[in-house]
Amino acid sequence: MFNILSLGKFKKVTTSFFVGASIGILSPIIFTSSRALAASSQIGIPTGAATALQTLANQGITPKTIAFAPNAGWVILNGNNGWNSENIPQEATKLLSTLTLNKQNSTINTIAFTRSGEWVIIYDGNAFSWSTNFPKDVVNQLKTLNQNKSTINTVAFTPNGQWIILSNGGNTANWSTNFPKDAVNEIKAIYKIYPYIKTIAFTPNGAWVIFYANGYGNTGYAYSSGISQLATSTIVNDSKAGYRLINIAFTPSNGWALLDLSPQEIQLQNLEIQQEIELDQIQGEAFKNRAAATLNEI
Repeated sequence: MFNILSLGKFKKVTTSFFVGASIGILSPIIFTSSRALAASSQIGIPTGAATALQTLANQGITPKTIAFAPNAGWVILNGNNGWNSENIPQEATKLLSTLTLNKQNSTINTIAFTRSGEWVIIYDGNAFSWSTNFPKDVVNQLKTLNQNKSTINTVAFTPNGQWIILSNGGNTANWSTNFPKDAVNEIKAIYKIYPYIKTIAFTPNGAWVIFYANGYGNTGYAYSSGISQLATSTIVNDSKAGYRLINIAFTPSNGWALLDLSPQEIQLQNLEIQQEIELDQIQGEAFKNRAAATLNEI
């Protein structure tokens, strides 16, 4: 069974998996849209996930999260509540499509799977739903964050079940007692300089990658030994080329997918933000003028 917590609401569903095919690729496939806005690179991920990434790239959409589950399962999240998935537990799919976030116009923050296939879905900032056998210590920490009204951004697991939760835009991190010391040391070192850790992901052998940000849209990276040279070179090259690192995830068979924003997309987003600011200013002036005219009439 699965459980739902939305400021105190609970429910209870057994999880099951469907077997799907996956494909190994010898060199990273880079997806870019015809507008050269959205981009992602991947190697050795399930065919369906690769197809979904290509479709989104053709539409100029960069996903915000990709997560892999056992048995070639995967979920890709984009926008507020857009999602694609394959071979994940029926209850998780049902939650995504009926609880459902789309009908309630909710925002899906993230989704995470343990190595055994248990899952959690975070939505609307700090509400969350989880499978029956999802680790209780993680649930307890998520409940604390929920009660504190913290925005929950990322949940990640090591191969042996240790965990980390990033919240408040990545400005806060909570981790399990036996979380890898080298990762803890890197996280502490990053927080001394940068305010946000955007994501952390683990390979099947326990190696890790961290993306962090300075609060002005610039991103950086750190990684441990054990990450494939192809993955690290793609991260380094994209970063040098001005791409904004968004998310990375590893499959149980050590495939990987990297999501990032191209310089063109960053420029477009900045322009849209500036236009919104200018529109707000214009509307604010118009409101002041109407208010002044009303007072004069009185």
